Amino acid sequence: MDDPQTRYWLIKAILLVALLFIAWVIVRPVRSQGHLALRRVVMVGTIVFAMFAVMFPGLLNRVAWRLGVDRGINLLVYVLVLALFAQIATAYRRDSTAEKRLTGLARAVALDTVRDPGREGGPDAGSGEETDPDPGAGAGSGQPPDPV
Repeated sequence: MDDPQTRYWLIKAILLVALLFIAWVIVRPVRSQGHLALRRVVMVGTIVFAMFAVMFPGLLNRVAWRLGVDRGINLLVYVLVLALFAQIATAYRRDSTAEKRLTGLARAVALDTVRDPGREGGPDAGSGEETDPDPGAGAGSGQPPDPV
């Protein structure tokens, strides 16, 4: 088991499973905000792992050796690359959700401000004066406005 090619099977399997999980996170529909909590836990875990690697490099080397990686710094780089891909995946999901919301808002505004094609100038065409939605209330009628 001293051959590096046979020792790397464990870390290859771990990295492939992690990358498949990240790909699944990208394509699955989000039903709740629980993914935000999971993202925070993973981020804190990655930071703790990096701090652990800085404080105890010898122990990190032993963990890396058990996983089939030559040095601890390589293991740290693998974990940070996975964290980068996870961040990219969450940013992609967040951007696509924001884009869908913005598209919905733009459509709603467009539908609310659409003009009737039968009239040339819109609803007030030809009158030359503004119309008050409640002509009985207001400053010129002598009555106080209705409470809302």
